[in-house]
Amino acid sequence: MLDIEEFFVKYKNYSYLHCEWATEQQLLKDKRIQQKIKRFKLRQAQRAHFLADMEEEPFNPDYVEVDRILEVSFCEDKDTGESVIYYLVKWCSLPYEDSTWELKEDVDLAKIEEFEQLQASRPDTRHLDRPPSNIWKKIEQSREYKNGNQLREYQLEGLNWLLFNWYNRRNCILADEMGLGKTIQSITFLYEILLTGIRGPFLIIAPLSTIANWEREFRTWTDINVVVYHGSLISRQMIQQYEMYFRDSQVCCY
Repeated sequence: MLDIEEFFVKYKNYSYLHCEWATEQQLLKDKRIQQKIKRFKLRQAQRAHFLADMEEEPFNPDYVEVDRILEVSFCEDKDTGESVIYYLVKWCSLPYEDSTWELKEDVDLAKIEEFEQLQASRPDTRHLDRPPSNIWKKIEQSREYKNGNQLREYQLEGLNWLLFNWYNRRNCILADEMGLGKTIQSITFLYEILLTGIRGPFLIIAPLSTIANWEREFRTWTDINVVVYHGSLISRQMIQQYEMYFRDSQVCCY
């Protein structure tokens, strides 16, 4: 019995959920397939000596993890007449321009619930002034944040200092040694501001290499809605069209 050569294929405009094994014969409907296969084999040959002792994943597993849902669409199946629900999914570690429409059955239920909660919530658009300085009170003990997280004593001191300056309308810079939690202190500072009724949005400008860490820590410590605003022109246009930053997000990382 002859072995049949197959290729693991990622289709254009489809997510990595729909990758599949296919023979060259099955792929012939694409007129460019011969050139694509030729380039693929050339790349494989060039990398062969580097990967001889390694088992390489066909793609980053993050690519099939839902980052967030951007929109929902209710359609009707032309054949059965039944209603069908699609969600526009932004995938982890992929830019917004690679977002795809997916059937409800293929989307993480927790992410659907998160999207519906954001859609249902309506921000208080009233302008609120910063509270007067005499309202400030030192926080003596760290509150319990999301996932049971609490501030260390020196982090709580930093939080109090940030809040004191904010109430007194003073600009300030939080600076100490690396690894002591300046990101966490900044995040909890914004959380405390939210508790005063000021909903933002707040803009965080950070190096591209640290933005993923900011987003991760926000999700670890709070339920604040965070939007990462960067990428190609197409990605930025999608953020403007779909994301909550322009409607009711609380933090935008840029």
